[in-house]
Amino acid sequence: MLDIARKQLGAIWQLAAPYFRAREETTTHFGPLGTWTVREAWVGRALLLAIVATEFAQVSLTVWFNYWNALFFDALQNKDLPAFWQQLIVFSIIAAAFILVSVYQLYLNQWLQIRWRRWMTHSYLDHWLGGGAHYRMRLKGEPADNPDQRIADDIAMFVEQTLSLGIGLLSAVTTLASFGVILWGISSQVPLVIAGYELAVPGYLVWIAAVFSLVATIGAHLIGRRLIGLKFHQQRLGADFRFGLARLREHAEQVALMGGESAERSLHSRRFASLVGNWHDIMRRQKMLTFFTAGYNQAAVILPYAILARPFFTGQIPLGTLMQTAGAFGQVQTSFSFFVSAYARLAEWKAVVDRLSGFERETVLAREHTAGGGAMVEGGASGSSLSVADLHVTTPDGTLLLENMNFAVESGQALLLRGPSGCGKTTLLRAICGFWPYSGGRVALPNGGRVLVLPQAPYLPLGSLRAALAYPAEEHTVAEPDLHHALAKAGLAGLVASLDHVAPWSSVLSPGEQQRLGFARALIAQPDVLFLDEATSALDEASEAYLMRTIRAELPNAAIVSIGHRSSLVSQHHRVIDLGQQLALVQSA
Repeated sequence: MLDIARKQLGAIWQLAAPYFRAREETTTHFGPLGTWTVREAWVGRALLLAIVATEFAQVSLTVWFNYWNALFFDALQNKDLPAFWQQLIVFSIIAAAFILVSVYQLYLNQWLQIRWRRWMTHSYLDHWLGGGAHYRMRLKGEPADNPDQRIADDIAMFVEQTLSLGIGLLSAVTTLASFGVILWGISSQVPLVIAGYELAVPGYLVWIAAVFSLVATIGAHLIGRRLIGLKFHQQRLGADFRFGLARLREHAEQVALMGGESAERSLHSRRFASLVGNWHDIMRRQKMLTFFTAGYNQAAVILPYAILARPFFTGQIPLGTLMQTAGAFGQVQTSFSFFVSAYARLAEWKAVVDRLSGFERETVLAREHTAGGGAMVEGGASGSSLSVADLHVTTPDGTLLLENMNFAVESGQALLLRGPSGCGKTTLLRAICGFWPYSGGRVALPNGGRVLVLPQAPYLPLGSLRAALAYPAEEHTVAEPDLHHALAKAGLAGLVASLDHVAPWSSVLSPGEQQRLGFARALIAQPDVLFLDEATSALDEASEAYLMRTIRAELPNAAIVSIGHRSSLVSQHHRVIDLGQQLALVQSA
C-alpha cells in the first residue's frame, strides 16, 4: 500500500513540478503595474503563494467567527442588547473580509489555472509532436488512446483538480491545527460523562472526531475504490465516441455515397452503449457512496450536541460555549473527513493522473523504441543528395522484407522504387526517413538539406487554403506571388481567388486536386530531397506526366525518389529499382 502511494505521489510530482521550475520567459500584464517579461515559474510560484495566503486568511477568519459565535449566543442568552448590536458590527467586518478574500482567492486560482494549463498544453504538444513522436506511437501500436483528449481535456482537469484538492487538503490541515487547539481547550473545561461517570480524557472531543472520521474514511474507501477504474474507462469511452463521430464527419462523402449510414449508426450506437453501461456502473457505485457519506454528514451534525447535551442542560456550560464547541467540532470533524467528502473527486483525479502519466510514458517509449533501432540517418552525403547503404527492413515480428539495399540519387536525378502491393515500398520510405525502428543500415542526406515527403493523401490542416498550401511552413512566411505561381504550375490556377477562404479543404477538393496541391507545396518548399509516395495515384497518366516534368523543371537540383507501381512512371525517372524482385530474392533465400 505504501509503495502504491509513493508511486502515485511520484507521478503527481512528475506532472505538477515542471511548471513551477519552468525557465521560459513570458510577457505578463500586472494591471496598473504595467507589462513585464518574467520567468513563467516565478509567476506560477507567486500566484500559488498568493492563493495559499488567502487560504490562511480564510481559516483565520473562520477561527475569528468561531469565537464570535460564543460571544453572540451568550449575548442572546443574557438578553444583552448592546452586546448584541456590537457583535453584529463585528460580524459585518468578518463577513466583508471573508467576501473579499473569497473573491480574490477564486480570481487568483483561475489565473493560475489558465497559465498552468497553457504551459502544460504547449509542453505536451512539444512532446507529442517533437521528433515525430505522434507518428512513432502509431507505428508501435499507440497504446496511449486518444492523445487529443488527453491534451485538450485531461490537462484542464488535472490543473483544476490539483489546485482544488491541494488547497482543500491545505485548508483541512490548517483548520485542524487551528480548531483542534480550541476543541482541546474546551474538552478540559467540560468533562466527559459516560453512564453518570465523569472521565478525565485530555482532548476527548478531538479524539472522538478523529475516530469518527477514520471509520468514515475507511468505509468510503471500501465503497468507492472501484470508482477510480470506472472514471478512467469513462473518459476513454467518451473520447472514443467523440473521435468516431469526428471521423464520420471527415468522411461524410464516402459514407453517403456507399450508403453506410446504417452501419455507422450501429457502430456509434454500440460505442455509446458501452459508455452508458459504464456510466450506470458509476451511478450505482456513486449511489452507494452517497448513501454512506450523506448519512455520515448528517450524523456529524448532531454528534457534538449529543455529547454536550448533559453539560448544557445541567448548567455547566452556557449556550455560547455549546455553539462554539459545536462549530469547532464540526470544523475538526470536517478536516479529518477530507478524504471522505472528496473521495469521488479524488477517484476522478487519480484517473486523470494515470492517463497523463501514461501519455508521457508512451511518448518517451516511442522515442526510445525508435532511437534503439532503425537505420542510421545522418548528414554529409558526398557526391549525391541521398545515399542508402546496406539497408535492410523487417516487419515488427522480425520477418525480413528487404535486404542489402544500396543506391544513391544525385542532385537533379529521379529514382523510381516500384513493385507490387505489400512488397515494402512505403516501409522502405519510413526507414529512409528514420521512422521505422525495424530496420538497419545507413542513410546519408545533404548537410542542412531540406527533405519533403508527398504522401498519397496529402494532409490539409484546418483553416484557409493559403495555410493548407503553405504547410508545413506558416502561411505568413510565403510570399503571395510564390503561392500564385505554385498553384498555376500545379494546374490549380482557379483556386487563387479562394486562398483566404476557410473551408474543410480535405472534403472540398477531389483526391486528384489534393495531390496537385501537394506538388504545389513542393514548388514552394524547394526541397533538396523529395519523396513521392504514390503521390500521383489519383491522377490520369497525362496529368501525372505533366506534374513530373514540371517538378523536375522547377526543382532542377532536387534528388527525387518516387514510390509507385504504374508503368507510366518509368519514363519520368532516370533509374528504376524493382522491389518485387528484391522481395522474391528474400523469400527464396
